[in-house]
Amino acid sequence: MKEQILLMLVMLGGAALVPFVARRLHIPSSVLEIIYGVILFNTVLTERPEWFLLMKELGLIYLMFIAGMELDLRRILHQKRLIWYILIPLSSFIFTPLVLSYLGYPFYIGIALSMISAGIVIPLLKELRFTESPLGRDVMGIAIIGELLSIIILTLLDIYHKRGLTLTALCETTKLLALLALAALLLRILYLIAWWYPERVEKVMESEDPVEEGIRAVVSIAFAGALIAYFSGIEPILGSFLVGVVFSYVFRSKGIFEDKLNAIGFGFFIPFFFIGVGADLKLSMIRDIKTIFLSIAFTSVVFLSNSLPILVAPLMGLRYSEALVISTGLSAPLSLLVVSGALGVKMGFIPPQAYDILILTGVLASIVYPTIFRILSRRVLGDEIDNQGKSLSTSHHTR
Repeated sequence: MKEQILLMLVMLGGAALVPFVARRLHIPSSVLEIIYGVILFNTVLTERPEWFLLMKELGLIYLMFIAGMELDLRRILHQKRLIWYILIPLSSFIFTPLVLSYLGYPFYIGIALSMISAGIVIPLLKELRFTESPLGRDVMGIAIIGELLSIIILTLLDIYHKRGLTLTALCETTKLLALLALAALLLRILYLIAWWYPERVEKVMESEDPVEEGIRAVVSIAFAGALIAYFSGIEPILGSFLVGVVFSYVFRSKGIFEDKLNAIGFGFFIPFFFIGVGADLKLSMIRDIKTIFLSIAFTSVVFLSNSLPILVAPLMGLRYSEALVISTGLSAPLSLLVVSGALGVKMGFIPPQAYDILILTGVLASIVYPTIFRILSRRVLGDEIDNQGKSLSTSHHTR
């Protein structure tokens, strides 16, 4: 028992220190958590207890729910550039797998490298205070739609792997949609109850609820989404993401409530997942020249798969420097790259060695591209905000 408590303390203690180090190094905390897992399980620890494997799975389920909950579909669907927000990630999913397949790599590798995640770029935009700038909204819009498309494609591939192109697959898909519709209906009823009893909901959604009834309910919803997916015949994590999207769509304003959910996830559940990803990596694999070379090459492919904004910059009314900001912002899909790699191995689309390469690719991409994005965005978006300020000043003097 003492050994298990010590192991828990070592992992949670390391996870508690990671954000401070990551902030100093200007890299995502999830990257350092993976590196911590590599070091911890290749030097100090030699085995992974069953409870740790369970916590890793729970962390992944909760991560996908938080990712889904961050999608503000109402706002995105009313954007003028919506067609571009769809075409840019869609083009990546079409061309990247075809090109890599032509070069002799598994088709699924191209799918994995086409993944887009908003999990790194949105915190970066918030940190730089550029979320409300026109270019910042473009980056967020493409990242959010790309993340949604990524999950839809993974869901369809999972159904295809288990059922093929059969009537049963269609029935499973229909059952999943029906269960999600039921979840949306139930959440809508909760929303109407909230409308009739605002004082009760305010207590639950804000910070005055001593027993955290709302938090308990939503955490239950997150794992219920995983069960919905499981009974529909697809991966639980895909269901938790979709239920998170439904929850976000029904409850528009979440206030402090959302901060509490993030605190539970990133403070406890989610670090177990990223540390577990690092635990799966072997130091011998990292020392392999071929693995390093392929990871660097795939890191370049991640950027190239998101380079359509640069090619169509004039059509979008963007400068090439602005399009470069968008492309680099989309090129750090760490969480979904890891998820897609794990699902690819489970479905038999790629060998375990390819999963290791994808993890290393995700780590490299999440260090290189956010660093470039931070430098470029400060220059480009800073100029954009300065120009807007000058325009407002000129308008004021003209009046």
